[in-house]
Amino acid sequence: MTRWIFLFWIQLFTVVLCEYKDSESFCAAQQTCKYCLRTPRCVWCSTPVSNQNVSGPLVRCVTRQKFLNEGDHWCKKSDVIDAASTMILLEDQPLSSAKGRDPVQVQPQRVQLRLRRGKYHCFYLKDISCNRLVQSTGEEYRLTVKYSQAEDYPVDLYYLMDLSASMERHKDQLSKLGLQLAEAMRKLTSNFRLGFGSFVDKVELPMTSTQPEKLKSPCTLSETKKPCASPYGYKNQMPLTENLKSFKSRVQEAPVSGNLDSPEGGLDAMMQAMVCTKEIGWRQNARRLIVFSTDAGYHIAGDGKLAGIIEPNDCLCHLDEKGFYTHSLLQDYPSVSQINKIARERNINIIFAVIGKKNSTYQSLSQRISGSSIGTIERNSQNVVALVSGEYEKLVNSITMTDDAPKTIDVKYFSRCLEENGELKERRECGGLRVGNIVEFEVTLQATECSANSNESQTIIHIKPRGLNESLTVDLNIICDCPCEHPGHPGYVADSEDCRGNGSLVCGVCSCNYGFYGKQCECEGNEAGAESTAAMADCKPDNETTEICSGHGTCKCGVCDCAKRPNPQEVFYGKYCECDNFSCKRSGGLVCGGRGKCECGTCNCLPGWGGETCDCKETNSTCMASNGENTEICSGRGDCVCGSCLCHEKDNIRYSGQYCEECPICPGQRCEELKNCVECVVHNAGPYAEGGKCDQCLHQIDIVKKVEEDPEKDQDTGAHVCRITGDTGCTFVFKYEYYRGGSGGDIKIFNIIAEKERTCPKPINVVGVAVGLIVSTVIIGFLILLVWKILTMIHDKREFAKFEKERAMAIWRTGANPLYKQATSTFNNPTFQADNKN
Repeated sequence: MTRWIFLFWIQLFTVVLCEYKDSESFCAAQQTCKYCLRTPRCVWCSTPVSNQNVSGPLVRCVTRQKFLNEGDHWCKKSDVIDAASTMILLEDQPLSSAKGRDPVQVQPQRVQLRLRRGKYHCFYLKDISCNRLVQSTGEEYRLTVKYSQAEDYPVDLYYLMDLSASMERHKDQLSKLGLQLAEAMRKLTSNFRLGFGSFVDKVELPMTSTQPEKLKSPCTLSETKKPCASPYGYKNQMPLTENLKSFKSRVQEAPVSGNLDSPEGGLDAMMQAMVCTKEIGWRQNARRLIVFSTDAGYHIAGDGKLAGIIEPNDCLCHLDEKGFYTHSLLQDYPSVSQINKIARERNINIIFAVIGKKNSTYQSLSQRISGSSIGTIERNSQNVVALVSGEYEKLVNSITMTDDAPKTIDVKYFSRCLEENGELKERRECGGLRVGNIVEFEVTLQATECSANSNESQTIIHIKPRGLNESLTVDLNIICDCPCEHPGHPGYVADSEDCRGNGSLVCGVCSCNYGFYGKQCECEGNEAGAESTAAMADCKPDNETTEICSGHGTCKCGVCDCAKRPNPQEVFYGKYCECDNFSCKRSGGLVCGGRGKCECGTCNCLPGWGGETCDCKETNSTCMASNGENTEICSGRGDCVCGSCLCHEKDNIRYSGQYCEECPICPGQRCEELKNCVECVVHNAGPYAEGGKCDQCLHQIDIVKKVEEDPEKDQDTGAHVCRITGDTGCTFVFKYEYYRGGSGGDIKIFNIIAEKERTCPKPINVVGVAVGLIVSTVIIGFLILLVWKILTMIHDKREFAKFEKERAMAIWRTGANPLYKQATSTFNNPTFQADNKN
């Protein structure tokens, strides 16, 4: 044990020392004040070259710790530039929920923050097992945000209803919900307003029939047998109002219309309902709810091209004086991402109240819209009240912190929620809140990048609970450069004598004019001339080093000019060209795995990643069970490495499982140990049954007809149920638990209950299988022959019929055969003369 402790401290010291040296290297590699301040925990010395009182070349950028250790021996305190993050409270009203006044649910309300840029740095040592013990993070600022739920907070609920023909039978039922909704919501808040809007679809083919008679009445109502109303896209039927009795009449008066295709123009209506703040009547400080009720799917961006509508949705309000959507035929349906963006910006919570079999369609839509939920409307529509009130209670009884910080600002949330003495965990959501509860969130902000545009270094961030308009406004100014780098500052001297009149003195360093270079701009031209020994010495870190500029550049007037790489993205840098941005380890073919930057041979990982190649997740949340039963990392039996548990082994006991919660060989899990005894005593089988006496079994085994399982009771008593497959292939069940007996009660004895019967696989009937196989083969063969015979007969019959048809249609003609000769010939006798008749 002593040896392991000694090795642990040796490795820990080595890691800390490596981290310190790596930090020094990162700082020393920065050659300007701007880049020095952009490196975490580094400070800059702006002492001009002529006023230096130190021996040897001055390393201008060092760690803050080295400055504190060396003090004036390194640089005068008045010349040290160390910009620190600072915060000023601009508005800090206390939390309040008094009636008659605007509630204050978030404190503070506005701060001004100067934040120094910082990044995550993870240092690892090769072949050292404790490489995960020390991690160094960049500079960050932590502030506290308080939240308290206000009593009688105003609520605006807008009911957006599909009034196509298929919704006719639900209209009357939904019209009666106004007073019921008001009554239910007033139990939660007395400041409640209700509004109503309806939609069908775009009045254009192929969404809606454009025949003149169909434009007047596209359908006939099934219940009243009357013609339905003219089609329309969306109409704001009733703006938000406290006159809740008018809701019923407005819904009943709203006309039902129809369209051709199945999907409706619901997203068109939802967009207008969200962006038309004045027309709908949304209040500034109110929880905003939209109940979206339909029995059909929805058209999305791109579907408008079917009707020749190609103009994208502009997310602006287009309602006329009567409340109709005027741009229905001028622009396309909005996309799901546009709906999500506007819902987040306007703090609107959407409740999808779906009728029929479209639940899965809107379930996937709800997952893509933050702050939305979904429920199914029953036949009588009465569960809408419970659905809306239930979703509202979920909103007010929980809090989820959100922000609109850009990607260059990393924001994290930590809270104990309602546990005053609980552990501070990284989370942005707390539940179970009631009026009067105060929840504190510790918010950490870290600037990971500096924009090339100086105007973007100033930004405004809103940190707020989801669904509320109240927020903490952070006027953020990212510190990305030094004041002495700007003309007019005392640290900026143009044509300085310290620079031989050939350049400007900027934060103690010469910025040479074109055509000059060197520490004091003493060198003219751009090519290296004959260098003196002293100048060459300035291009080496010490006299023991033989390589000039680390072998990656040339010495020009005492200054290293780093070599250029064929790839312009790969560069050497540093005072002695000792650093580069491409020699770090790779993961997946990418430097630093594509999740960090290579700085001086070490991966500088993005927030949330670590490791030599930035392929390790730094969060511990994936190493803790999500069921809340055990909040320890890896159940206290392992270490969280790269987001996964690495379980310990102690006293020959190794834990396993995702959270090191399993221990197959622990004393509490002895199914394998007891199975031979149970199989022998109960079933007279197994390895212990060879002698027929089961002499090796020393436990008392009770045989029952059925082993009863009660998970809660078994957990309390520590009982375990085992299902084991024996040597004969049969499965048997038994339960065991411990109880104490004997003097002092310190002897553990098993109490085993086993089922009398076991489940054995039925033997295969070999003869039956063989006979069945033979019979099936014969039958299949006979069927094949029969099918073949039938097909050939059909083919022959068709061919014969074809022949008969052709023979019947043939026409036979008679004629003389030129080759034919009669069988007899006639000859005349020349001497024969017949009697001449006078």
